[in-house]
Amino acid sequence: MKFIYKYDKLIIISLTVTLGLLLSMTNVLNQLLPEPTIGYQFKVDGEVWFVLESKDEIHRMLQVYKNKYMKNIDENAQVRSIQFEQDIEINEIEVKDEVFVSVKEAEAMINENEDEAVYHTVVPGDSFWMIAKESEVPLAKLIEYNPDMNPERIWPGNKIMFKPADPKLDIIVQFQNTMIEPVEFLTEYIQDNSLYASQRVTTKNGVEGEKRVTYDITMKNGYPTAIEVLNEEVLVEPVTRVVRVGTKRTLTRTSTTNFGVVSGRFTSPFGYRKDPISGLRKFHDGIDIAAPRGTPVYAYTNGKVVTAGWGNMTGNYVVIDHGGGLRSKYYHLSSISVKVGQIVKVGEKIGGVGTTGYSTGNHLHFTITKNGVAVNPLLYL
Repeated sequence: MKFIYKYDKLIIISLTVTLGLLLSMTNVLNQLLPEPTIGYQFKVDGEVWFVLESKDEIHRMLQVYKNKYMKNIDENAQVRSIQFEQDIEINEIEVKDEVFVSVKEAEAMINENEDEAVYHTVVPGDSFWMIAKESEVPLAKLIEYNPDMNPERIWPGNKIMFKPADPKLDIIVQFQNTMIEPVEFLTEYIQDNSLYASQRVTTKNGVEGEKRVTYDITMKNGYPTAIEVLNEEVLVEPVTRVVRVGTKRTLTRTSTTNFGVVSGRFTSPFGYRKDPISGLRKFHDGIDIAAPRGTPVYAYTNGKVVTAGWGNMTGNYVVIDHGGGLRSKYYHLSSISVKVGQIVKVGEKIGGVGTTGYSTGNHLHFTITKNGVAVNPLLYL
């Protein structure tokens, strides 16, 4: 029995010594092996794009990428969110050195496009309308894609984009912008049989009011996809204008929907207005009245048709000379019912509402010029 006990004791001692040696060898090996390398994996919708050594560098590149889609937004706008449409992940992992890519390679991957932008090189005889027709891109979109170009002045050699690049990473920007816009004044008309139909004398000037309009805007990759009016608040009430008009009949505005020359919904006033996206001031030389396609358009008063045809920006349009330096113009018509040289009477149908030329929807653009200078049509309706 004593022998067996001593034998077991020797075995235990031997095992203890062996275990101690193994632990010592493990510590030595751990000291000899290099520390694990930490990297940051960039994933898009679950797919690994690259691994980089610095997490901060990835965030920097993504911020630079987002910023390039903010440059055309009004600096006073309140940005609610700017985010990727895709699901983006940055995960810490243990890697081997050869897995890493360079910062330059990573930036190239982030900025890569699914499809590149497509351009048209202008040749003699080209116009924005012809390019839009041939590329099957709406004229309004073509102008939107080339904001720095004047649609009426293009030259051979100009590059016009008719299809923007489609990036692999899509940026959605949501923001609100508040603009101060005018409130059009009403006009009170007093008949005066001492004046001709085309003559008007203002006895009390109208004064535009002011309203604060807040827009909610969503943009994808630098182009608007939704614009919504969140709130309108009248700050200053408009002052009604009083005008004496000749008893020889002219078409006049009789309600908020009947503007004499056409019936519809008032959508855009005359004068300089701020664009809700860019914040830039643009001049609108007439008024816009939205109405269904084909809604009759009538001559403002007696006159002679001096133009009845097509313009790249105006689409189908008619110009009537009423004498005394007064002319009325009707743009974006779906059809024309008169011809050049024809004498028309007040209220005679000259065409139908349409969306030809530079137009985003069915409406009449109505302009009045006095001695060649555009004036507010509401002063005459």
